[in-house]
Amino acid sequence: MPCELIERMAACDDCRNLAVDYGMNLIGSRRHGADPRHWELPLTLTRVHLDDHLIAAHATWLPGRQSDCGVCEVWREEHTIGPIHEAEALHRAWHLCEQLRKICTPGNFELTHLM
Repeated sequence: MPCELIERMAACDDCRNLAVDYGMNLIGSRRHGADPRHWELPLTLTRVHLDDHLIAAHATWLPGRQSDCGVCEVWREEHTIGPIHEAEALHRAWHLCEQLRKICTPGNFELTHLM
């Protein structure tokens, strides 16, 4: 059964394409014996593109600050009012994509729901 984020991404063509690219690179990076020279740059680039899209097009999907995250706690203590900064938005996008990262393991076929 696809997770909530996968269902949301499936409804947006850009999300779907970006998430599949990121997920496939992530799966490749987790394969036994994977060489970082082959996956590191593509994984980073696809994650940046996905994060940028999520922030620009789906900012309402970004979760709030997570209570069990040290980085979120620092922002909670320092910035309590006003719009979130770009760095915090990127961090929240990272939290949002946690469900996607969990399913992107070799042998797990939940990513096919986006394909």
